[in-house]
Amino acid sequence: MAKQIKVIKCPNCGSIEKSEIKPEHYRCDNCNTEYFLDSDDINVNVRYQNQNNTQVNYLDQSNIRSIIIIVACIVVVIVFSSLISIFFKSKSYSNDSYSNLPVSHTTKSTKSDTALPAETKNVVKEVNYHYCSLTVVENKPFIISIAQRKYSQSSQSKYFFVVHDLLANKIVQESEIADLKTDNFGNVKWDSHDFTQDITYLTAGKRTTFLLDKKKLTLTDVTSSLLKNYPQYNTGIASVNITTAQSTKGAYVFHILTDDGQKIYYFPIQDKAYVDNNDFYMALKNLDQANDTSEHTAFSFAQQYDKDFKLIKFTYVSPDGKSYYTFTSANVGDEKTDGTGKFTDEASAYNVDHTFYRDSKYRLVSHQNLTPNRLYFSPEIVYFDDTSLIIKTKASASPDAHYNYQRLDTNTGKVLWTLSDEKTTIKDITHLNDDFIAKQNCGKYAIISSDGTISKEITLTLEK
Repeated sequence: MAKQIKVIKCPNCGSIEKSEIKPEHYRCDNCNTEYFLDSDDINVNVRYQNQNNTQVNYLDQSNIRSIIIIVACIVVVIVFSSLISIFFKSKSYSNDSYSNLPVSHTTKSTKSDTALPAETKNVVKEVNYHYCSLTVVENKPFIISIAQRKYSQSSQSKYFFVVHDLLANKIVQESEIADLKTDNFGNVKWDSHDFTQDITYLTAGKRTTFLLDKKKLTLTDVTSSLLKNYPQYNTGIASVNITTAQSTKGAYVFHILTDDGQKIYYFPIQDKAYVDNNDFYMALKNLDQANDTSEHTAFSFAQQYDKDFKLIKFTYVSPDGKSYYTFTSANVGDEKTDGTGKFTDEASAYNVDHTFYRDSKYRLVSHQNLTPNRLYFSPEIVYFDDTSLIIKTKASASPDAHYNYQRLDTNTGKVLWTLSDEKTTIKDITHLNDDFIAKQNCGKYAIISSDGTISKEITLTLEK
């Protein structure tokens, strides 16, 4: 019978690699299976022989016991390490959980948190102030603020209206300001203006308007009621800005865009609303004033070109009253004021935002150079009232010289005390009895005694 040429494959693994032991009798080089060919029926007869007689049985009883012991040891080590880690983490948190707070700020957990493990407490880790004001009510100083709080257990922040009793350094009132229009980063842009000494308006995200009463310590959403007395314009507010309008002599006003596209100027103190067109500027001539005829005193540094600074004491009459505007800069006497000529005692002048306007309703009663023989270097008026004057000036003409804060006698100009800015920073100041309260920033304040020494420094607490 004729033989056909065919590829001989191992019947066990399919390999064609083989060694011929004897005629038509083969051993697979891959798996050591022996097989031979039967020429009659083309059958392949297989004899399998395991050549690796020394192979170890890894799953015998002794090896299983060893594996169990090793695994148990690993589990014990992992559990023990986890317990140690939790212990030291808890201890570290209790000591360092306020390390991310603003400098010198500390927090105090609320009562509802005291039973929780340290790592689960949602404490305030950061505060950003978008507005703050120091006010005195019934001879007690309070700090009113809009505070953005970020928490340790949340990536989102919240906004609060907060009132601090400054001397007690405790929060006496707080409420969350919800439903604000935020930007893509979850923040809100705030703007504010003191329309009187006690009445302040704030806007949030150019969408919401709040009325702040500094004497009542209240914050009220007045967005929907701004134009309540003008139903023809009260169609809903699309945006609102606190701004100044041309020909308003620097007076601040609301510029409102209504939902139906009207642009309105609104004066909140006078409760007057005008469409933003030519009629608005004509109507300003008839805008009611407070008609205050009393005399007020103010102080200002005056300089003409590169001449020496003069400290000027003013007495003036303003129908808007002292609560609205004060003189903040001046060139008086023989110095030019607004580039239009000389300025004398008989002249009339009105200053808003560092610009003089001549108007018969605003009258300068008198002025004097309070310290005629003194040199000043980069001076500023920090604070004044009817009995007190505090200025800021460099100690010398050197560009590296530090600033001094000085209290002067309002009648003679005599220096009553001097404080270096190396000891404190004064952003704002308020007179309280014989002391002064200086704001260093929205979260930090100093009490300055009548002799000019710092008697106390206060860093506001962040939580109730």
